[in-house]
Amino acid sequence: MSVMALLRPTTIRNVAEDQFVVIHPLDDVREEKVDTASLGRMSMTRSAKISLMALRGYLVLMMLLVLYHVIDLSGALNRSVH
Repeated sequence: MSVMALLRPTTIRNVAEDQFVVIHPLDDVREEKVDTASLGRMSMTRSAKISLMALRGYLVLMMLLVLYHVIDLSGALNRSVH
């Protein structure tokens, strides 16, 4: 069997029981998307809220450290050592 025979388009009816069918998302049948506006608020546990707030704090801290590093590299801090 040649490689081109394996790559030719096929339908699910032509596939044997011991094979898997792989369908690229662009070739798949379109499905209706979920309207997120009608879902409402998501309930979270206290530990999930604390974890997300800790993550937010960590990200803010890392952004401040990057900003400090950029300002330091630019020479704006200009600390002279004698």
